[in-house]
Amino acid sequence: MIRIKNARIVKNEELQKVNIYIEKGKIKDIVPEGEDLLLVEKEIDVKGNIVFPGFIDPHVHFDDPGFTEREDFETGTRSAAAGGITTIIDMPCTSIPPVTNGSNFDHKLNIVKSKAYVDFAFWGGVTPEQVESGEYKKSLKELKDRGIVGVKFYTISGMELYPRMPVPNMDRAFRLMKELNLVCAIHAEDYYLVDYYSYLMQEMGREDPESWSEGRTYEAEPEAIWSVVGITEKVGNKLHIVHLSTKAGLNIVRWAKDQGLNVSTETCPQYLVFTAEDFKKMGSILKIAPPLRKEEDREELWRGLKDSSIDFICTDHAAGKYPEEKSSPNIWKNYAGIPGTQLAVPMMLHYGYHEGRLTLSEIQKLMSENTAKRYGLYPQKGIIKIGSDADFTIVDLDKKWVVEPSKLESKGKYSPLAGKKLKGQIYMTIVRGEVVYKENKGIVGIKGYGKLIKNKIK
Repeated sequence: MIRIKNARIVKNEELQKVNIYIEKGKIKDIVPEGEDLLLVEKEIDVKGNIVFPGFIDPHVHFDDPGFTEREDFETGTRSAAAGGITTIIDMPCTSIPPVTNGSNFDHKLNIVKSKAYVDFAFWGGVTPEQVESGEYKKSLKELKDRGIVGVKFYTISGMELYPRMPVPNMDRAFRLMKELNLVCAIHAEDYYLVDYYSYLMQEMGREDPESWSEGRTYEAEPEAIWSVVGITEKVGNKLHIVHLSTKAGLNIVRWAKDQGLNVSTETCPQYLVFTAEDFKKMGSILKIAPPLRKEEDREELWRGLKDSSIDFICTDHAAGKYPEEKSSPNIWKNYAGIPGTQLAVPMMLHYGYHEGRLTLSEIQKLMSENTAKRYGLYPQKGIIKIGSDADFTIVDLDKKWVVEPSKLESKGKYSPLAGKKLKGQIYMTIVRGEVVYKENKGIVGIKGYGKLIKNKIK
């Protein structure tokens, strides 16, 4: 039995002082401070810091196996632990082979399970070739049986092994996924708009950051969202729009929710903090897809978090090989991605809570509870409740510190926040009752302790 003492938890917009008991990796009891009765073998004093249910990053690319020169499961999950993330959900497309059937899932799991410092789940994948051949009927059921949280689709893709999904194939896959009760997650940028305007920019000899933004034209996101919402309106499947970046796209999601469609969305800290103007000044370090947008989009995304039309926060963690893949003067030749999982929680505390945009209760829902519920991990994850996993993100709310990219646990030692002073720091990260990170000691967990978590939706 372990006792976490001097904890403050967020409940009904208030902070409550409690002691939390842990037994065999689960929450055994939650007792108001001063009412302790249970005998314990070990005690963890969190010194009055705020204890959240373990935060979840539902959208990461840890590149393992296949692209481990950029990231691997060891460095990726170390960065998660240092960032207060207790569970990550890894995408199917940035590993070789992609997770598009049961045997590929098993292959990936066998390679990464001995490397993980925090718990993890997997997204599954499907390709147009599988849909056209009929193989998807077997492969998606294999993946569901192995516990995937959903399936990732691209309306545009630069990956040879994971191509974009045309509308007819998307419709067929959505229909099967409705039967399987799985979420269909969409990278939404219209292929035809982006393909043409990106080609046009390069034909004109444009190499500046603005050309990347103009090539991946603003209208591409809402156009693609309307397309997949149109399919979902007919099919009735669960739809999720990943890394939402535009006000126009958010308004379509709001419309779909108002129509009673089973639609959710997420956004990333980078879209909440930076704009296209920052990209113009800072260049490739802020090159992402979709690209950064205008100030009015940034502000509307914050409003979407506040009014619950955006369901949760993710990072789209994608570390480029640094500095090689982020140093070309030609923006088109640089890697599109930011290593975000270690800094997401501090960013949301600083820009969300301390700047008055979100309450602690809202941050708790956006970074833990809502994600766990959407992906079938609740109540094992996402809540401080008797019987749930003893996963805790413990934060020193008022600690000020400076971002130093060289200290990131990711292989990608870069950040657009380099040199920025933030308020709010990770004090401790606990996964199933085991401390994996301490502010003053760094990573203290054991490689391989993290385990696969399965979607429990029938």
